[in-house]
Amino acid sequence: MATLNQATSLNLAGQLVPTPLDTPPQLGRTFESYPAGAQQEALRRRAYIDALAAQHSVRHTQDMLKELAQRVAARIGDVSPPSAISIYRWHKSFVTSGHDLRALIPKFHARGGSGQRLQAEQLSLLEKAVDQTFLSLQRKSISSTYETLLSSIAYENSQRAGKSLIAPPSYATVRRYIRSLPCYEVDLARYGREYTRKKYRHSSITPATMYLLERVEIDHTPFNIFVIDEESMLVLGRPYITVIIDCHTRMILGFYLSFSPPSIEAVLRCLQHAIGNKDYVKERYPDIQHDWPCHGIPTTAVVDNGLEFHSQDLLRATFELGINYQFCPPRTPWFKPIIERSLRTLAEQFAHQLPGTSFANWFDRYGYDPLKESIVTLSELVHALHIWIIDIYSQTYHRGLKQTPYAAWQRAAEIVTPRTIDPDRLRLVLSKQAERVLGHAGIELHGLRYNCKDLLPWRKQLGDRIKVQVRFDPDNLGSIFALHPQTKEAMLVPCLTPDYAEGLQLHQHKLILAAMRKEGLASADPLSLARAKVHMQEVVGLLLQSRKLADRKRAARAKGSHSSKVMTTGKLPPTISEDAELPPTDSWSPPSTLPVLAHDPEGDDHE
Repeated sequence: MATLNQATSLNLAGQLVPTPLDTPPQLGRTFESYPAGAQQEALRRRAYIDALAAQHSVRHTQDMLKELAQRVAARIGDVSPPSAISIYRWHKSFVTSGHDLRALIPKFHARGGSGQRLQAEQLSLLEKAVDQTFLSLQRKSISSTYETLLSSIAYENSQRAGKSLIAPPSYATVRRYIRSLPCYEVDLARYGREYTRKKYRHSSITPATMYLLERVEIDHTPFNIFVIDEESMLVLGRPYITVIIDCHTRMILGFYLSFSPPSIEAVLRCLQHAIGNKDYVKERYPDIQHDWPCHGIPTTAVVDNGLEFHSQDLLRATFELGINYQFCPPRTPWFKPIIERSLRTLAEQFAHQLPGTSFANWFDRYGYDPLKESIVTLSELVHALHIWIIDIYSQTYHRGLKQTPYAAWQRAAEIVTPRTIDPDRLRLVLSKQAERVLGHAGIELHGLRYNCKDLLPWRKQLGDRIKVQVRFDPDNLGSIFALHPQTKEAMLVPCLTPDYAEGLQLHQHKLILAAMRKEGLASADPLSLARAKVHMQEVVGLLLQSRKLADRKRAARAKGSHSSKVMTTGKLPPTISEDAELPPTDSWSPPSTLPVLAHDPEGDDHE
């Protein structure tokens, strides 16, 4: 029987005809899945095979194949034509594979050795060293893992008396082994389950909605801008903002700004702003060109797992309003992507464009001191935020909607009318609830007494001392609502010390009571309450002048500064006439959305 080399020589001489062989098993990948270079090489070889098949010759001599190679190389511009034996082998592989073009692809993948070259003992020690050193939360390097492996091998060799020693593998072998490990398992061992879950999460399309207010998302974030005090012009700090957005139209429904950390009060006030009408905009901010049509009760509210969202008052309020409450899994912000993206847009396109911005990252402040550049007060920030939401964001083309959010709301409002509620009823529902005893002295809540003559028929009907549910607004302790134990009818009950309680916030009242307990004063004495209130105002004034930013921010919170107060009781933004004399603009210019402030030419240049 002729050898392979002899058979090749006989065939090239025309004395041997190749016998058909079995077709090799088909590969699981298509021709298009191979690299571009491998595809080009296969097509190059195909050109020679096609030229050979076009001659319809039974015998393929070596001279004939050489002449064919020169002719095809000149035609296709091949600077390195193949040899006669290469063309013969290509033709044989192509025919025996059933004319499969993949048989002409270079077998680059078959180069090099295959299989595991490490011995069983080497592999066992390597796996142990990788598990103990590299796959740990300490996240040690590959070099540290290699040192651990060498130490383990040295110890094993010291225990072998008269036996063959274990040869240490090279550093390159250890590195290749570690890099061949599954990335998910490596990240899970080195960074933990939470990091791995976020890194390898699967993102799908946003939940589809059919009508407006079908799904809203709520979230808080620190606002990336430093705010100054209205009177002292000293920096108070960064406020927190709570935002509600409609997923169907991408319209921002409402917001709430405050110096207090995220709380149930922020959520309730934000809901009140989102559900209620925005008729105040034209009266309070006449410079705004468009209207803010968003109002109505949403169907489903999506929130995270913050403590404020698990409050019983919020669960009770959403139940009374008919809002379905949906919690996202812990630490999964991608379950409410619309509000997360809108907060980023709010920071980049609004907060970062104003003087005093803190930027999203501390390292982005290089060469910029936001505490020196801050000129925005809370009322001006609320004004500017209204302009951005109504005239800029709502009127900007949205790539996902293929229209502006304002146009999407107007079109959706023609199909579905939002559910509305009476403003007084909304205020009652979005109040905090407590249970107290009604007696001859009235109702005592937070150390304050509430009573009126209209409560007397309740006591005559149900008894001298009865338990009643009360609703109160943490932003104003001047009055509360008492619910009838049977009919649940709400009755407004004023405070017996209106001069002290009217307009007083619950947080301020707690500070006053703490100061009175410290001084040993009685909380039921109206005169003591009044004196303590004045003293608190003096303390807040001193804190506002403090050189510490934390003290000034604490003073702003004690002062009760928030957006709801600005939109209802704050002063209107000043208007600038056309004849007004403006400060020079060569080295300073005011932001376009804010009124012009007092300008000190000598204090603008900061090194």
